[in-house]
Amino acid sequence: MKKVLLITDVNFWEKSSGHRMRISALIAYLTQKVLLTVVNTGPAPSNIETFLNENFKAEFFVLEKTKYLNSNGYGRRLKAFLKDKKFDTIIIEYIHSSYFLNFLTDDTQIILDAHDIISNRADEFKKFNYAGALYELSRETEIEIFNVYDNIIVLCEPDYDEITAMVGTGKALLCPHPVQSYLHPVKEDVKNIVFIASAYLPNRDAINWFVTNCWPYIITKYNVQLSVYGSVSAGPDLVGQQQIFCKGFVADIDQIYEEADIIINPVRFGAGLKIKNVEALAHGRPLVTTTHGARGIEAGINKAFLVADDAADFIQSIASLIESETLRKNLGKNAHKFINENFSAEKCFKPLLKAIG
Repeated sequence: MKKVLLITDVNFWEKSSGHRMRISALIAYLTQKVLLTVVNTGPAPSNIETFLNENFKAEFFVLEKTKYLNSNGYGRRLKAFLKDKKFDTIIIEYIHSSYFLNFLTDDTQIILDAHDIISNRADEFKKFNYAGALYELSRETEIEIFNVYDNIIVLCEPDYDEITAMVGTGKALLCPHPVQSYLHPVKEDVKNIVFIASAYLPNRDAINWFVTNCWPYIITKYNVQLSVYGSVSAGPDLVGQQQIFCKGFVADIDQIYEEADIIINPVRFGAGLKIKNVEALAHGRPLVTTTHGARGIEAGINKAFLVADDAADFIQSIASLIESETLRKNLGKNAHKFINENFSAEKCFKPLLKAIG
Protein backbone atom coordinates (compact mmCIF):
# COMPACT_ATOMS: atom_id res chain seq x y z
CA MET A 1 0.00 0.00 0.00
CA LYS A 2 1.07 3.58 -0.60
CA LYS A 3 2.37 5.54 2.38
CA VAL A 4 0.67 8.94 2.71
CA LEU A 5 1.34 11.80 5.10
CA LEU A 6 -1.36 14.39 5.78
CA ILE A 7 -0.32 17.65 7.48
CA THR A 8 -2.90 19.94 9.06
CA ASP A 9 -3.26 22.67 11.66
CA VAL A 10 -7.02 22.02 12.01
CA ASN A 11 -8.40 20.34 15.14
CA PHE A 12 -10.54 18.10 12.94
CA TRP A 13 -11.49 15.80 15.81
CA GLU A 14 -13.92 18.39 17.15
CA LYS A 15 -16.19 18.15 14.05
CA SER A 16 -17.85 21.47 14.92
CA SER A 17 -17.63 23.09 11.47
CA GLY A 18 -17.65 22.18 7.82
CA HIS A 19 -13.91 22.26 7.26
CA ARG A 20 -13.32 20.03 10.29
CA MET A 21 -15.90 17.56 9.02
CA ARG A 22 -14.24 17.61 5.62
CA ILE A 23 -10.76 16.80 6.92
CA SER A 24 -12.19 14.11 9.20
CA ALA A 25 -13.98 12.51 6.23
CA LEU A 26 -10.80 12.60 4.13
CA ILE A 27 -8.80 10.94 6.89
CA ALA A 28 -11.48 8.28 7.40
CA TYR A 29 -11.45 7.47 3.68
CA LEU A 30 -7.68 7.38 3.27
CA THR A 31 -7.24 5.02 6.21
CA GLN A 32 -9.11 2.40 4.17
CA LYS A 33 -6.95 2.84 1.05
CA VAL A 34 -3.39 3.74 2.12
CA LEU A 35 -1.01 3.59 5.07
CA LEU A 36 -1.85 7.00 6.51
CA THR A 37 0.09 9.17 8.94
CA VAL A 38 -1.49 12.43 10.15
CA VAL A 39 0.64 15.21 11.59
CA ASN A 40 -1.20 18.00 13.40
CA THR A 41 0.55 21.19 14.48
CA GLY A 42 -1.33 21.48 17.77
CA PRO A 43 -1.97 22.63 20.44
CA ALA A 44 -4.03 19.58 21.31
CA PRO A 45 -5.25 17.54 24.30
CA SER A 46 -2.51 15.46 25.89
CA ASN A 47 -4.21 12.15 25.05
CA ILE A 48 -5.27 13.07 21.53
CA GLU A 49 -3.27 10.36 19.74
CA THR A 50 -4.94 7.65 21.84
CA PHE A 51 -8.37 9.15 21.15
CA LEU A 52 -7.73 9.36 17.41
CA ASN A 53 -6.29 5.86 17.20
CA GLU A 54 -9.55 4.56 18.62
CA ASN A 55 -11.51 6.29 15.85
CA PHE A 56 -9.21 6.04 12.80
CA LYS A 57 -6.83 3.39 11.53
CA ALA A 58 -3.89 5.74 11.11
CA GLU A 59 -0.78 6.97 12.88
CA PHE A 60 -1.13 10.38 14.53
CA PHE A 61 1.50 12.79 15.76
CA VAL A 62 1.15 16.30 17.22
CA LEU A 63 4.08 18.67 16.77
CA GLU A 64 3.37 20.73 19.92
CA LYS A 65 0.56 20.07 22.38
CA THR A 66 0.78 22.92 24.86
CA LYS A 67 1.48 26.12 22.90
CA TYR A 68 1.57 27.73 19.46
CA LEU A 69 4.84 27.89 17.53
CA ASN A 70 5.88 30.04 14.60
CA SER A 71 6.27 28.51 11.14
CA ASN A 72 9.98 27.79 11.67
CA GLY A 73 9.23 26.06 14.95
CA TYR A 74 6.61 23.80 13.40
CA GLY A 75 8.82 23.23 10.36
CA ARG A 76 11.78 22.08 12.42
CA ARG A 77 9.56 19.72 14.41
CA LEU A 78 8.18 18.27 11.19
CA LYS A 79 11.67 17.83 9.75
CA ALA A 80 12.76 15.96 12.88
CA PHE A 81 9.64 13.77 12.70
CA LEU A 82 10.34 12.92 9.05
CA LYS A 83 13.94 11.84 9.68
CA ASP A 84 14.39 8.26 8.41
CA LYS A 85 10.75 8.19 7.19
CA LYS A 86 9.69 7.92 3.56
CA PHE A 87 6.27 8.71 2.12
CA ASP A 88 4.93 8.27 -1.39
CA THR A 89 2.58 11.27 -1.10
CA ILE A 90 2.30 14.26 1.24
CA ILE A 91 -1.00 16.17 1.49
CA ILE A 92 -0.93 19.67 2.98
CA GLU A 93 -4.20 21.09 4.26
CA TYR A 94 -4.78 24.69 3.17
CA ILE A 95 -2.50 26.98 1.23
CA HIS A 96 -1.50 28.95 4.34
CA SER A 97 0.40 25.85 5.50
CA SER A 98 2.59 25.85 2.39
CA TYR A 99 5.52 27.00 4.53
CA PHE A 100 5.98 23.30 5.34
CA LEU A 101 7.30 22.87 1.79
CA ASN A 102 10.53 24.52 2.98
CA PHE A 103 11.15 21.56 5.28
CA LEU A 104 10.53 18.73 2.81
CA THR A 105 13.76 17.50 1.29
CA ASP A 106 12.99 14.69 -1.18
CA ASP A 107 11.05 14.36 -4.41
CA THR A 108 7.83 13.06 -2.81
CA GLN A 109 4.55 13.81 -4.58
CA ILE A 110 3.06 16.90 -2.90
CA ILE A 111 -0.68 17.60 -3.00
CA LEU A 112 -2.43 20.72 -1.70
CA ASP A 113 -5.92 20.30 -0.28
CA ALA A 114 -6.92 23.87 -1.08
CA HIS A 115 -10.58 23.76 0.04
CA ASP A 116 -11.11 27.29 -1.36
CA ILE A 117 -9.48 29.71 -3.78
CA ILE A 118 -8.27 32.36 -1.33
CA SER A 119 -8.03 35.21 -3.84
CA ASN A 120 -11.67 34.59 -4.80
CA ARG A 121 -12.68 34.58 -1.14
CA ALA A 122 -10.90 37.88 -0.61
CA ASP A 123 -12.79 39.42 -3.53
CA GLU A 124 -16.09 38.17 -2.10
CA PHE A 125 -15.34 39.60 1.34
CA LYS A 126 -14.49 42.97 -0.18
CA LYS A 127 -17.90 43.17 -1.88
CA PHE A 128 -19.50 43.13 1.58
CA ASN A 129 -16.99 45.51 3.19
CA TYR A 130 -15.05 42.79 5.03
CA ALA A 131 -11.69 43.30 3.36
CA GLY A 132 -8.82 42.09 5.52
CA ALA A 133 -11.07 40.10 7.85
CA LEU A 134 -9.31 36.83 6.98
CA TYR A 135 -6.02 35.64 5.55
CA GLU A 136 -5.65 36.98 2.00
CA LEU A 137 -3.53 36.28 -1.08
CA SER A 138 -3.25 38.05 -4.38
CA ARG A 139 -4.20 36.00 -7.40
CA GLU A 140 -0.62 36.17 -8.72
CA THR A 141 0.82 34.83 -5.46
CA GLU A 142 -1.78 32.10 -5.23
CA ILE A 143 -1.01 30.90 -8.76
CA GLU A 144 2.70 30.92 -7.94
CA ILE A 145 2.10 28.69 -4.91
CA PHE A 146 -0.29 26.40 -6.82
CA ASN A 147 2.44 25.79 -9.38
CA VAL A 148 4.76 24.38 -6.71
CA TYR A 149 2.38 21.48 -6.05
CA ASP A 150 1.90 18.35 -8.12
CA ASN A 151 -1.87 18.44 -7.59
CA ILE A 152 -4.48 20.70 -6.00
CA ILE A 153 -7.68 19.33 -4.43
CA VAL A 154 -10.84 21.46 -4.68
CA LEU A 155 -14.37 20.75 -3.51
CA CYS A 156 -16.57 22.08 -6.32
CA GLU A 157 -16.62 22.19 -10.10
CA PRO A 158 -16.42 26.00 -10.46
CA ASP A 159 -13.16 25.97 -8.48
CA TYR A 160 -11.89 23.02 -10.52
CA ASP A 161 -12.51 24.90 -13.76
CA GLU A 162 -10.91 28.06 -12.41
CA ILE A 163 -7.75 26.37 -11.09
CA THR A 164 -7.41 24.52 -14.39
CA ALA A 165 -7.50 27.88 -16.14
CA MET A 166 -4.94 29.24 -13.67
CA VAL A 167 -2.33 26.44 -13.75
CA GLY A 168 -3.22 24.21 -16.69
CA THR A 169 -4.88 20.88 -17.28
CA GLY A 170 -4.07 17.90 -15.08
CA LYS A 171 -3.26 19.54 -11.74
CA ALA A 172 -6.70 20.12 -10.24
CA LEU A 173 -8.50 17.24 -8.52
CA LEU A 174 -12.26 17.62 -8.05
CA CYS A 175 -13.06 15.93 -4.72
CA PRO A 176 -16.35 17.14 -3.18
CA HIS A 177 -17.29 16.44 0.43
CA PRO A 178 -18.80 12.95 0.84
CA VAL A 179 -21.95 12.36 2.87
CA GLN A 180 -24.24 9.44 3.61
CA SER A 181 -27.97 9.86 3.07
CA TYR A 182 -30.40 9.42 5.97
CA LEU A 183 -34.13 8.88 6.08
CA HIS A 184 -36.16 11.18 8.30
CA PRO A 185 -39.97 11.26 8.12
CA VAL A 186 -41.52 14.46 6.78
CA LYS A 187 -43.93 15.82 9.34
CA GLU A 188 -47.38 17.04 8.35
CA ASP A 189 -46.87 20.53 9.81
CA VAL A 190 -43.85 22.79 9.85
CA LYS A 191 -42.84 23.95 13.31
CA ASN A 192 -39.05 24.16 13.28
CA ILE A 193 -36.88 26.10 10.82
CA VAL A 194 -33.17 25.43 11.38
CA PHE A 195 -29.84 27.12 10.68
CA ILE A 196 -26.64 25.22 11.56
CA ALA A 197 -23.29 27.01 11.34
CA SER A 198 -20.00 27.91 12.94
CA ALA A 199 -19.16 31.50 13.87
CA TYR A 200 -17.36 31.98 10.53
CA LEU A 201 -18.03 35.55 9.40
CA PRO A 202 -20.21 34.72 6.33
CA ASN A 203 -22.40 32.57 8.58
CA ARG A 204 -22.87 35.39 11.09
CA ASP A 205 -23.71 37.75 8.26
CA ALA A 206 -26.17 35.23 6.82
CA ILE A 207 -28.23 34.67 9.96
CA ASN A 208 -28.24 38.34 10.93
CA TRP A 209 -29.45 39.28 7.43
CA PHE A 210 -32.21 36.65 7.61
CA VAL A 211 -33.37 37.66 11.09
CA THR A 212 -33.47 41.33 10.12
CA ASN A 213 -35.03 41.04 6.67
CA CYS A 214 -37.10 37.86 6.62
CA TRP A 215 -37.98 36.53 10.05
CA PRO A 216 -40.36 39.32 11.20
CA TYR A 217 -42.56 38.72 8.16
CA ILE A 218 -42.55 34.93 8.53
CA ILE A 219 -43.66 34.90 12.17
CA THR A 220 -46.51 37.34 11.54
CA LYS A 221 -48.14 34.67 9.36
CA TYR A 222 -46.88 31.32 10.62
CA ASN A 223 -46.55 29.70 14.03
CA VAL A 224 -42.97 28.52 13.62
CA GLN A 225 -39.67 28.83 15.48
CA LEU A 226 -36.11 29.38 14.29
CA SER A 227 -33.55 27.10 15.93
CA VAL A 228 -29.92 28.18 15.50
CA TYR A 229 -27.23 25.56 16.16
CA GLY A 230 -23.45 25.82 16.36
CA SER A 231 -21.13 28.57 17.55
CA VAL A 232 -22.91 31.11 15.32
CA SER A 233 -25.77 31.01 17.83
CA ALA A 234 -23.66 32.99 20.32
CA GLY A 235 -24.13 36.15 18.25
CA PRO A 236 -25.64 39.01 20.31
CA ASP A 237 -28.01 39.95 17.45
CA LEU A 238 -29.97 36.74 18.05
CA VAL A 239 -30.45 37.00 21.79
CA GLY A 240 -34.00 37.92 22.80
CA GLN A 241 -35.42 37.76 19.28
CA GLN A 242 -39.01 36.56 19.00
CA GLN A 243 -39.40 32.80 18.47
CA ILE A 244 -35.65 32.31 17.96
CA PHE A 245 -33.87 29.67 20.04
CA CYS A 246 -30.06 29.61 20.22
CA LYS A 247 -29.13 25.98 20.81
CA GLY A 248 -25.33 26.15 20.61
CA PHE A 249 -23.23 23.14 19.68
CA VAL A 250 -25.06 19.80 19.67
CA ALA A 251 -22.95 16.70 19.06
CA ASP A 252 -25.80 14.57 17.69
CA ILE A 253 -26.38 16.19 14.31
CA ASP A 254 -28.82 13.44 13.32
CA GLN A 255 -31.09 14.56 16.14
CA ILE A 256 -31.00 18.14 14.85
CA TYR A 257 -32.17 17.03 11.42
CA GLU A 258 -34.76 14.68 12.91
CA GLU A 259 -36.37 17.67 14.64
CA ALA A 260 -35.94 20.09 11.70
CA ASP A 261 -38.69 20.76 9.16
CA ILE A 262 -36.89 23.28 6.93
CA ILE A 263 -33.18 24.13 6.69
CA ILE A 264 -32.02 27.60 5.67
CA ASN A 265 -28.61 28.84 4.59
CA PRO A 266 -28.90 32.48 3.48
CA VAL A 267 -25.13 32.82 2.97
CA ARG A 268 -24.28 35.80 0.76
CA PHE A 269 -20.51 35.50 0.29
CA GLY A 270 -17.49 33.30 0.96
CA ALA A 271 -15.90 30.59 -1.17
CA GLY A 272 -16.04 26.94 -2.15
CA LEU A 273 -18.62 24.25 -1.49
CA LYS A 274 -21.05 24.81 1.39
CA ILE A 275 -20.76 21.57 3.33
CA LYS A 276 -23.76 22.38 5.53
CA ASN A 277 -25.94 22.43 2.38
CA VAL A 278 -24.70 19.02 1.27
CA GLU A 279 -25.40 17.65 4.76
CA ALA A 280 -28.93 19.09 4.74
CA LEU A 281 -29.65 17.40 1.42
CA ALA A 282 -28.19 14.13 2.72
CA HIS A 283 -30.73 14.24 5.54
CA GLY A 284 -33.55 14.82 3.05
CA ARG A 285 -34.64 18.09 4.57
CA PRO A 286 -36.03 20.87 2.34
CA LEU A 287 -33.31 23.50 1.97
CA VAL A 288 -33.53 27.16 1.02
CA THR A 289 -30.19 28.74 0.19
CA THR A 290 -28.77 31.44 -2.09
CA THR A 291 -27.16 31.31 -5.51
CA HIS A 292 -23.83 31.63 -3.72
CA GLY A 293 -24.81 28.81 -1.36
CA ALA A 294 -25.63 26.62 -4.37
CA ARG A 295 -22.10 26.91 -5.74
CA GLY A 296 -20.97 23.45 -6.81
CA ILE A 297 -24.41 21.87 -6.46
CA GLU A 298 -26.17 23.91 -9.16
CA ALA A 299 -27.62 20.75 -10.76
CA GLY A 300 -29.98 20.41 -7.78
CA ILE A 301 -31.55 23.89 -7.98
CA ASN A 302 -35.37 23.72 -7.94
CA LYS A 303 -35.16 19.91 -7.89
CA ALA A 304 -33.39 19.02 -4.65
CA PHE A 305 -33.52 22.46 -3.01
CA LEU A 306 -34.75 26.03 -3.50
CA VAL A 307 -32.71 29.18 -4.17
CA ALA A 308 -33.57 32.74 -3.14
CA ASP A 309 -31.34 35.80 -3.22
CA ASP A 310 -33.46 38.59 -1.74
CA ALA A 311 -35.78 38.85 1.24
CA ALA A 312 -39.03 38.62 -0.75
CA ASP A 313 -37.95 35.42 -2.51
CA PHE A 314 -36.62 33.91 0.70
CA ILE A 315 -39.90 34.59 2.49
CA GLN A 316 -41.90 33.22 -0.43
CA SER A 317 -39.78 30.05 -0.65
CA ILE A 318 -40.21 29.34 3.05
CA ALA A 319 -43.93 30.08 2.82
CA SER A 320 -44.34 27.62 -0.06
CA LEU A 321 -42.59 24.93 1.98
CA ILE A 322 -44.66 25.60 5.09
CA GLU A 323 -47.88 25.39 3.10
CA SER A 324 -47.06 22.31 0.98
CA GLU A 325 -46.22 18.98 2.53
CA THR A 326 -46.03 17.58 -1.01
CA LEU A 327 -43.31 20.06 -1.97
CA ARG A 328 -41.32 19.20 1.14
CA LYS A 329 -41.58 15.47 0.42
CA ASN A 330 -40.61 15.89 -3.24
CA LEU A 331 -37.57 17.99 -2.38
CA GLY A 332 -36.50 15.48 0.26
CA LYS A 333 -36.82 12.57 -2.17
CA ASN A 334 -34.91 14.44 -4.88
CA ALA A 335 -32.27 15.51 -2.37
CA HIS A 336 -31.56 11.87 -1.45
CA LYS A 337 -31.29 10.94 -5.12
CA PHE A 338 -28.96 13.87 -5.79
CA ILE A 339 -26.70 12.96 -2.86
CA ASN A 340 -26.58 9.24 -3.62
CA GLU A 341 -25.63 9.91 -7.23
CA ASN A 342 -22.97 12.54 -6.57
CA PHE A 343 -21.58 12.48 -3.04
CA SER A 344 -20.50 8.97 -2.06
CA ALA A 345 -16.99 8.75 -0.60
CA GLU A 346 -15.82 6.54 -3.47
CA LYS A 347 -17.00 9.01 -6.10
CA CYS A 348 -15.78 12.10 -4.25
CA PHE A 349 -12.26 10.85 -3.54
CA LYS A 350 -11.69 8.73 -6.66
CA PRO A 351 -9.58 11.46 -8.39
CA LEU A 352 -7.34 11.75 -5.32
CA LEU A 353 -6.87 8.00 -5.04
CA LYS A 354 -5.99 7.85 -8.74
CA ALA A 355 -3.44 10.66 -8.31
CA ILE A 356 -1.84 8.85 -5.37
CA GLY A 357 -1.66 5.74 -7.53
